[in-house]
Amino acid sequence: MKSVLVIYLLTLGVKIYAYHVSGFTAILGDAFHSVIDITMILILIFSERFSRKAGDKTHPFGHELAKNVASLVVGVGFITFMFFELMKEGILKILNPSSAYKNFEVAIGAEVVVLLLLLLAAGISARRSGILNRTLLVESLNDSLSTVAAILGVTLVWAGYTIFDGVATILIALIIFYNSFELVKENARVLLGMSPSDEFYQSVEDTCMKIDRVEGIHDMVGVYTGEDSVHLDMHVTVDGSMTVNEADKLSFEIAQAIMDKHPEVKHVSIHFCPHKGERRKIYTSEDVFSLRGGRREDV
Repeated sequence: MKSVLVIYLLTLGVKIYAYHVSGFTAILGDAFHSVIDITMILILIFSERFSRKAGDKTHPFGHELAKNVASLVVGVGFITFMFFELMKEGILKILNPSSAYKNFEVAIGAEVVVLLLLLLAAGISARRSGILNRTLLVESLNDSLSTVAAILGVTLVWAGYTIFDGVATILIALIIFYNSFELVKENARVLLGMSPSDEFYQSVEDTCMKIDRVEGIHDMVGVYTGEDSVHLDMHVTVDGSMTVNEADKLSFEIAQAIMDKHPEVKHVSIHFCPHKGERRKIYTSEDVFSLRGGRREDV
């Protein structure tokens, strides 16, 4: 990841130089996009280290959500600042086209160098495994799109169509908005307690039903406690005459089987009962009130 960070720092330097010698707002917007990516890489590096911190009394499921919180804050910040600033500059450039551009060859050459560096970063990320490297791969490809937009904008202005500096700036602003919106959406879903897919629950049930003495699975509730960490709560139907010692051994066997099949499951709460129920039943306070015969009691 550090090698990709170095490449992005180089691209930012090249973009700033290209903007300084040419005056293209589209190149400035492309530089803003690099600032976003560099910030994201730094967040991924530092939050990844923090997220490895083991659970404690105040955070029993660990600290993996730190990455999602940081990413959400950055996404909101970029939407509310960079997107609107670039949109404003782009519209002003369209309404009041400038003729003070210079060094077209340098600007285009610099952006082509940037594009090659971004493709190199994408290649490095593609050869490495893990969610963080997949994130960097997507960001490198997205940044490449804004660089291509800047190259097209400079080329069209060079051909005499001066409004295309503003058009390219708006296009880059929209790319930044889309990326930031996706960042906010994905992290908000996790922070709001997103549940795994139906395929996950079916796979867990199939895995458990292969274990001897398991008669049924129901009331399964899974919640993401990190980008790739799930806490699973479930009820297992067994013979009502099973002893506590037997249930304890069976719970360990079930948990191990689930975690072997689904490494993303980091915590499992297993409740044994002698009856069957709905596979995805989620209890509410009204359900508990009804089960008590309409009597509310302190728990």
